[in-house]
Amino acid sequence: MQEKTAQYNLVVPKWATDDGPANDVAISTRARLARNIEGIPFPVCAQEADLKRVADLVLSTISTGNDQLWFSRLAGKFKVVTPSQFSSTSVRLALIDAHVASRQHVAGGKHCLIVLDDAGSISLMVNEEDHLRIQCILPGFQPMTTLQMVREFDTLLSRKIKYAQTDNYGYLTSSLANVGTGLRMSVMLHLPGLAYLDEAITVLTAAAELKVSVRGLLGEGTKALGDVYQVSNETTIGFTEREITSRIRAVAEHLISREREARRFLAAKKNTDVHDAAQKAWAELTEARALGGEQAMSHLSTLRLADALGLSPGISVKEFKKFLISMRLGSSASSDESETSSLVRSEDGARRAKLVRDALLGVK
Repeated sequence: MQEKTAQYNLVVPKWATDDGPANDVAISTRARLARNIEGIPFPVCAQEADLKRVADLVLSTISTGNDQLWFSRLAGKFKVVTPSQFSSTSVRLALIDAHVASRQHVAGGKHCLIVLDDAGSISLMVNEEDHLRIQCILPGFQPMTTLQMVREFDTLLSRKIKYAQTDNYGYLTSSLANVGTGLRMSVMLHLPGLAYLDEAITVLTAAAELKVSVRGLLGEGTKALGDVYQVSNETTIGFTEREITSRIRAVAEHLISREREARRFLAAKKNTDVHDAAQKAWAELTEARALGGEQAMSHLSTLRLADALGLSPGISVKEFKKFLISMRLGSSASSDESETSSLVRSEDGARRAKLVRDALLGVK
């Protein structure tokens, strides 16, 4: 019962429940800062005592002193989650699907913490690849707002925590790609129209040529389930935070425009084909007794496209996002089966199929 409570009460991401700008295509926008603490070995080289120092310092910073009031004003109260305390794989996968933890982090030890704000927007991974991964995720397309919010949280932490940095290189991180500002700005986009027309790969390849990374649903090393992609900056050194944000914003705006063009073309020229595909997807989802994550998301993406074209059967943006965080996709999105074989074995296809069937029964 304790794990069930944690699963449903601690992971309530705002991006999955609220509307946002351009949310017909843009699912969410994330700004993440990588930071390490001066004088303590990076996690990859750290001893358990070092990791404990980091965890204790973070807990002390967010829970005591005058800054506590400022933290509350920014993001409300905080909850602290230790993924290793949950024996259930399903609970840990829920943290991954909510985008508040990575696969690497939920497999870590007792000093790998997640700090979550009750507003569902700000989170902090402690002792992942870096000592601190500070992030803000908002619904829809909001690059400047997410940047502002994550900056504010970072500033509050830096009042008590001295970061590892140099004048020449900026913030020092475990990965060279994050050295500099430490900022990773990303937008999660749903591109079923481009995928239906077999144009998604061409458009996304062009984006990659602009030094923008294109990743799957759950970030680095994962597949694009249900035509959902993340676009983000490749490096941070040599660019200011505003320059990084402006580049990602421009690429995301272009992709949003191309997806909308694809949907208009489909509505005018291919609406019967999409309608037939949606009927087939609906039938398979409502009749299936076991579903893999990739299979389920492919059909749900078709239903979302149908709704966007004004066709039935279909599912709304909110319904699609609910599926993203409810089906334990963390074990299905990896392109490296060896890393997640134990998680894959633990996935219950029958439970996922029942969840989808029950949810679709409530769709008008």
